[in-house]
Amino acid sequence: MSPHALRGMAGGIALCAGVIWVTYALSPEATAEPVTIVEQEELEISEMMTALQEAGYYVSAEAPPEEPVVEEPQTEEMDSAAEEEALIDENLPESVTVETVNVYSMTLSITSGTSSHDVANQLEQAKIIDSASEFLRYLERNNLAEKVRAGDFDVNSAMSYQDIANRIT
Repeated sequence: MSPHALRGMAGGIALCAGVIWVTYALSPEATAEPVTIVEQEELEISEMMTALQEAGYYVSAEAPPEEPVVEEPQTEEMDSAAEEEALIDENLPESVTVETVNVYSMTLSITSGTSSHDVANQLEQAKIIDSASEFLRYLERNNLAEKVRAGDFDVNSAMSYQDIANRIT
């Protein structure tokens, strides 16, 4: 390599290094002030709620219910139902048997973020459905598992999977 070519290459390297240094020196990151980390004090729950509300968030102080609420039938209805059943039994021939079916009802409370798996388990615990896994399969087959919405819904054990799904989606 000739001395002129060697000098030219050295000059090119020096020029590139200068361009890179100027670009770095003038970049916003290099000219910005250093970031200082400040420790924040811990806030009380009421202070956090106030801060969130001021920022435009909805804050509820109530915790979601742990277990579903099952409505108990009134005693007057039970007495009239028992009397009606006794009258039916008296008027039937001996070869006919009467089956009693218990219908369970509840107000299902679904909060935002509750999974369809949790909803199915609540329904099974309240005896609204027989199997949480079967109800989940129904929701998945019908592309409804991700469409469960928040709210309070009145459901009962006489409803089909389709009826329950239509109510909660």
